[in-house]
Amino acid sequence: MRYGILADAHGHHKALEKALHLLNDVDRMIFLGDVPNYRNGDGFVECLEALHAEDAQGVQGNCDEYVVMQYTRPSELTAQIWNDYVAWPKEYRDGELLFVHGGPRDPLNERIGDEERAWKNFRAHDFKVCFHGHQHRVSCFAYRDDDVTMIELQDNVPFVLDPSTRYIIGVGSVGMPKDDPKGSMVLYDSLKGEVLVRRFTRD
Repeated sequence: MRYGILADAHGHHKALEKALHLLNDVDRMIFLGDVPNYRNGDGFVECLEALHAEDAQGVQGNCDEYVVMQYTRPSELTAQIWNDYVAWPKEYRDGELLFVHGGPRDPLNERIGDEERAWKNFRAHDFKVCFHGHQHRVSCFAYRDDDVTMIELQDNVPFVLDPSTRYIIGVGSVGMPKDDPKGSMVLYDSLKGEVLVRRFTRD
């Protein structure tokens, strides 16, 4: 199974649409939350329509939770797309894979930026590989023998996961990256046990 995993559009629908197009050869599309723009509603409807068109599995981010609690369906958005959005889970599991916005301990608001925080998240939940967003940065932490190591993932260079090791992988952001001017997303091939970071120029 080939997964295309992306997160944090924040209303930048053209960047999201470009990322989705670049992932058109995957078997499963996963969006790790935060559709809305920070400042206004620009691009919100277009982002949801693009995700719906690709049949992407979404998980709720902190900004999504706020929108669902505070607002009703925009008139331009169909009831089906809105209802699907409202129903996004806070975490999604596929076998030994865990997909969240923040982290295993707190799926909405956790920020995993160092080894200590990663260690606490490995200890808090049972998973083999966790993919998350929220940080707007690509990251990778490996856990083995109760020890955590940070691994730097190179763009467009496949990284083969060790079957005896657990991982927490940050996929960065398609709409508002903080580690590079380019947007980022992650490809995961479960048959090869391989992760690939792809970056693209945002319009």
